[in-house]
Amino acid sequence: MPCSTTPLTSAFCAEQLTQTIAAGAAQVPFPRATDRATWARIDAASRAEILSHAEELVAQPWPVLTLTQRLAFERTGSRRAFEAPYFDRRRRLVILALAATADPAPRWADDLIDGIGLLLEELSWCLPAHDTPPGGQRRRLPDPDDPVLDLFAAETGALLAWIGYLHADLLAGLGLHTRLRAEVAARVLRPFAHRGAEHWWFGDQSNWNPWIVANVLACATLLAAEEHLAAVIVPQALASLDGYLANVPPDGGCAEGILYWWRSPACLFEALDVLSWSDPAGAEQVLAQPLLAAMARYPLLTHLGGDWWASLADGVARVPDPGPGIDKERHPPALWHRFATAVGAADPAALAASFPRNLQVHQPVYRCLVTLFDAGWRATPVTEPPPAPDAWLPHTQLLTVSSPDHRLRLVAKGGHNDEPHNHLDVGSVVLAAGGEPVLIDVGTGQYSAASFTSGRYATWFTQSQFHCVPEVDGVAQGVGARFRAEVLTQVGRTLDLELAGAYPVEAGIRSWRRSLQVTDALQVTETWVLDRPGHQVRLHLMLPQVPEQDGEGGWLLRGPSGAARAVLTLSPGDAAARHAPAAPVTSAVEQIDLADPILRGVWGDQIARLTLTVAAAPPRGQVTWSVRML
Repeated sequence: MPCSTTPLTSAFCAEQLTQTIAAGAAQVPFPRATDRATWARIDAASRAEILSHAEELVAQPWPVLTLTQRLAFERTGSRRAFEAPYFDRRRRLVILALAATADPAPRWADDLIDGIGLLLEELSWCLPAHDTPPGGQRRRLPDPDDPVLDLFAAETGALLAWIGYLHADLLAGLGLHTRLRAEVAARVLRPFAHRGAEHWWFGDQSNWNPWIVANVLACATLLAAEEHLAAVIVPQALASLDGYLANVPPDGGCAEGILYWWRSPACLFEALDVLSWSDPAGAEQVLAQPLLAAMARYPLLTHLGGDWWASLADGVARVPDPGPGIDKERHPPALWHRFATAVGAADPAALAASFPRNLQVHQPVYRCLVTLFDAGWRATPVTEPPPAPDAWLPHTQLLTVSSPDHRLRLVAKGGHNDEPHNHLDVGSVVLAAGGEPVLIDVGTGQYSAASFTSGRYATWFTQSQFHCVPEVDGVAQGVGARFRAEVLTQVGRTLDLELAGAYPVEAGIRSWRRSLQVTDALQVTETWVLDRPGHQVRLHLMLPQVPEQDGEGGWLLRGPSGAARAVLTLSPGDAAARHAPAAPVTSAVEQIDLADPILRGVWGDQIARLTLTVAAAPPRGQVTWSVRML
């Protein structure tokens, strides 16, 4: 089917959607709390998960939010001072809303009401880091009369809207539903209707666009927005999502990495799902676009095994368990399964179905409800994961291939250094052996005030010397879109990249050809042309564990579990393909202690960096290294 330039605007009738939403006639597929028979059928493990967290929370005081916590962002650069209690409130409210539906006893109601009241009384739902009106400057303190609609203001509105839907009778009896509806309209619906198109993210490919729009649509639908508001919100939402689809890579890749896939394409699907409650035919038409199936396929392509993914850009290789300093939400396979099934992507749906069925509560209400009630998800048995297919995404410049026996899995990227949530990682590789990563992308830690400023690349894990890429005379890759890879050839399980363009001129690189080939091993040939002899050439390889020399000139690589998985060796390569003489190489290992709680949650206390060095490189030279399974 050819892709319309305005797929949503063409498929949906804005007038029909407006009338259905304003009339409260949308067919929401999830049960209210009063539907005791349906809630009684949720699985025992999920019920226990909900109630055990609720029991723990009700014994604790509600987190306090103060103005000085908000000011800490400006004073110290800390986002955590405000964001930790902010997100704790919302996670607690999700769990209480679910507990009050999963357990008919009234014991959760008072804490639920208190939590709603606290959110309604907050001066702003926008984070300090995001509190910038369209066309204005970031504000030290919020203006309640001029609310800014950021990601989490929209998400807070949707949280309250879902509570208003699930517990309508409870709130109506207290007169609280009217207040809730008014605050969501004032802080989410009217800002989107009146100024949404003025925001930088409107119509953009950034995750902000579908993340915000999906939550705005949920607010409007669940709370039956007044017709004059819905009449503005609906066409703007369709136009913004059309802009997103027009700007994302046509190959379905997510340059922001797997973590933000869950907040970008997955949120686009959420928006379409919400729209389907009012116009199922329109949603079906959009979901039939090939681009949607390609998006649903991305997690399959970047999956390494178990709960490990290739964590490019501001990603994490797996979501760490909740704890102090960790705000990363769980990734619900039920949502992925619902998305993949809706677009007819069988292999992604099959991989999603290989994960357990129990609910993980640290996620938004909608995603919890999908896990609990999606009929296809609940009916599909847990299966063995299918082998990940080989693929080349030409627009994203991402190669994802396996060895013939599927024991090795390579994810390699080209791209440029101005991609969304970018790290300086052009040409980097991630390799899994036996389902565990052995060459890694470290991922991202906690954000700070510098994370989205010119100081972004002062943080070590964003820098090229902490990715699996080369370096000459200590010169890192450059910042900006002009620092990019050139794809020379891509055939089957091979990829040739020219990386010279990723480095500033002071690196002295006239050409750096990185040639990757996967057979029963990964072989990488680095061929360079430098502007003079005598440069120091380094190849940095990031590892989850400190490697050990194997006694034969190679390095034994271990996965995060500590199991020995593979051996890395220097090899002469294919003499017929050589364009330059082999160079003498020394090696050194550095252990890197991890202080950031997110990175520690992913990798443990330490990771390692293996550096291969040519101390005085010839102007033309070559190094070949390979990794094979044990």
